[in-house]
Order: sequence, then structure tokens, then C-alpha cells
Amino acid sequence: MPGKVYSAILEAPRRISIREFISPDICDDDGLLKVEMAGICHTDVERYQGNVISAPYPLILGHEIVGRVSKIGKAASARWQVTEGDRVIVEPRVRCGFCRTCVSGNYKFCENRIGYGTSRSANEPPHLWGSFGQYMYLSPGSILHRVSDSVSPSLATLIGVAISNAIQWTVIQGGTRLGDSVVVQGVGPIGLASVAVAKEAGANPVIATGLSEDVKGFLLAKQFGADEVIDVNKEDLIGRIHEITKGDLADVVVDVTGSGSAVRDSLEIVKKGGTVINAGITGDKTQTPLLLDRILYKEIRFQGVFTYDSNALRRSIKLVERNHFAFEKIITHTFPLELADEALRTAAREIGGVTPIKVAIIP
Repeated sequence: MPGKVYSAILEAPRRISIREFISPDICDDDGLLKVEMAGICHTDVERYQGNVISAPYPLILGHEIVGRVSKIGKAASARWQVTEGDRVIVEPRVRCGFCRTCVSGNYKFCENRIGYGTSRSANEPPHLWGSFGQYMYLSPGSILHRVSDSVSPSLATLIGVAISNAIQWTVIQGGTRLGDSVVVQGVGPIGLASVAVAKEAGANPVIATGLSEDVKGFLLAKQFGADEVIDVNKEDLIGRIHEITKGDLADVVVDVTGSGSAVRDSLEIVKKGGTVINAGITGDKTQTPLLLDRILYKEIRFQGVFTYDSNALRRSIKLVERNHFAFEKIITHTFPLELADEALRTAAREIGGVTPIKVAIIP
């Protein structure tokens, strides 16, 4: 059991420090996780850059979490069905279990939820509320999933966000079926996972779109099953979709770009009666004008999506264990904890000549 532990603290926008904490006491109903790897999400970058006005500084970022249970109370062990030493993926939300949404089974919208790495200040005991650190506190109401030692840290980290979200958005909420034409807008981590998931679901064709700088993403998209890739900086997106689908357009469009222009294009490339999944985060201050008549006259199902649930994560584990896709290639850069600032700037593509797909911290 550690005495002193270290975490990377976002003190204010663009100001990271490494802070020492005393390891918290663990009671009957909670636990402590030794973090193995923490992925950097786009929302971490948004908070680092100061684009999320609700960030509770000082903040330990990190909500893509894989590690080993270091300490656990008896009641928590029985509830989570894990023991000390077990390797687990931790869902990023802590639910209360008693509000209307929790009781109805829709716990990801818990009215009293805590978000690891997003909603609790490091000043609030027991302090370790994010995965950018050697250890993370496991609060009552957390959801843990055991994962085999045979799954690499990179894969386990991706299960906890990219792959689970891809399954949730592309299949469960997007409704992708055998033979559907699917366009994935964006070839970042979730976009690439969505390509693989669409292919696994039997979609044909699967089309991935991106920018000229996304060379690595295009290559992986092809490896993950994309039948076509489109560089929207160089090609006419709408014309190419007409050409590839022979004028039928897309049954499902999954947009993970966070780009207003991409959302507008999604309304043009989806067929009448098709589905647009709107997953890209644009920030608290961004307003995106849309031609709403497109949604009306084409009877588009325009589906906003937030995050995955336990059902999607369990499916994600099964997909990874089948080893059909080399998902670990999505993580292109890793950093130690003491270089958390550089890791976040790398993820934000603020370092000249460096174009990562996914960045992670190994504390």
C-alpha cells in the first residue's frame, strides 16, 4: 500500500504540475486503483486548452482508465466482483444508483453522477479523482469490468472509450445492419473504431472521411475495413459519396469530427430516411447553423450521442478478444506522467510535425 503518490494536476488552462498526495484510506465501500495506462481524450485537450468553462480547477484529468485493484473494501469487492490484484477497466462515470435515471437503467445520465477526470477538484478529498496519476480513487457507485492479462494495455485503454463508443454509436444507436452503406466522418480513434465496428456488423460499403493531414488515419481505416477513404481537402465529398453508392447515399453517417461543416455535410450525404449520428464535441461556446429543412424533408433521424454503457463495453471486450483488428495501432504516442504537459500538447497537435492518432500516459 503506497504512502505517497503522484498525479498530474491541471492547475489552470495550459498549466500542469506534478503534485504529491497521501494515499487515501480505503473503507468498506470503496477502493484504490494502480493506474496502468490512461488515454488522453479530446475532452481532456478541451479542458487543457480552457475551452470547457466548467472545469473544476485544480483537476486531475483522465477518464480512460485501466489498472489493477490495489486496495478494496469488503463490500466493494462483493459488489464489483473483484479482488486486490485484479486487472480492470473503470467506466468514467460514478452513478448514485437511486435517482430516476439510475433506477430506469439509464445510469449514464445519473442526476448525481461524478465524472472521473472531469467533475471533481483535486482539492476535494480523497483527491485522486482522475487517472493522470499513479493511483486513482474508486468511489462507491463506480462500474468495473475485469479484463484479461492477455489484453495489452493499449487495447484495454481503447476498450474503455474508442471501441465501446464505436459500438454504442454505430450499431446500438446508429442501427447499422448487414449491407448498409456507412460513412464515418473522421479518422481519429473513435472514427477508426467505428470503421471496424461497421465492417464487423456487415456494412458495405464502409467509407471513411478525413483531412489531408490524416495520412496515418487513412492507412489504418483501410486496414480496419474501409472500402473507400475520402480526403475532404482534395475531393468533392458529396460527389464522391454519390459515385461510390451509385446515388443511393448513406444509410448511416457517424460524425465524430466536432466540425460544423462536417455535420452540415452529413445531412447532404445521408439518404432519405437515413440516420446521422452526431458525436463530435464542438465546445461549450460553439453554435452550428444547420439547414433544418434537410432533416425535415429527408426524414433524417438525427441522433445525438453522449457515451457508451456497460452493454457496449462488454461487447467491446468480446470484439477485442476475437483479435480481428489491430486496434492497438490507434495509440501512436505514449508519455510518462512527468511529461503530461507535452502529452496533452501532442494530443492537441500543437507540436510541429507531430500528427498523432491517440496519445496515452503510462504513469
